[in-house]
Amino acid sequence: MKFIAYIGTMTLLLGFIIGCKKENAAYTITGRVVDGDTGASLSNASIEIEKQVITSGVFGQTFLSAMTTTTDASGNFSGTWPRENFAALRLNAERENYINASRDLNVDVFKEHDFQLVTEDVKLFKEAFIQVDLANTGITTPSDRLAFTFLNAYFDCNCCSNGWRVFAGAVIDTTFTCRIYGNRWIKYQIQSTLASHDSIYVDSIYCPAQNTTVVSIDY
Repeated sequence: MKFIAYIGTMTLLLGFIIGCKKENAAYTITGRVVDGDTGASLSNASIEIEKQVITSGVFGQTFLSAMTTTTDASGNFSGTWPRENFAALRLNAERENYINASRDLNVDVFKEHDFQLVTEDVKLFKEAFIQVDLANTGITTPSDRLAFTFLNAYFDCNCCSNGWRVFAGAVIDTTFTCRIYGNRWIKYQIQSTLASHDSIYVDSIYCPAQNTTVVSIDY
């Protein structure tokens, strides 16, 4: 009976130790950051994991930083953070002269095992800028109207989109600049009404990475 009791005590103790290990285990993520066009490894890219935690059964309203790291000379990264209840995870990657990347991670993958190693590779694309200069150079009237839109661009901010920008009135000269993915052909369309004459114009321009490409439109 003493032997059985001893075995029972050891079993409980072992279970307690395992339970502590589960409770104190860390999540681990590894991956590699590369240039999305060339596949070249990107060193010194900043990696951050953000978490939306659950406290007392309530979802947090904001994302908090769970861990940060940088890529090595081969573009590899690795990081860990303590186990806890969370509703969402997000990976952010940044590097100078590249468009930032942000993606949601699958929470269930991290929760499948007690010690979970997850691999997430990231592609970053070189940035470029396109500057559009519109100038009404003819005889202007209050009924003049010009509408401009990009047709196939990928933007880094909400300030630009593949939507129409409409300018109306006798003086509608303007300039705007958008940050875009570099080394791409950008297609655009113009619809104008000048002196009661309607016209549609479609063209494209190549935007090399890490440069500002200017589109000058006189009408």
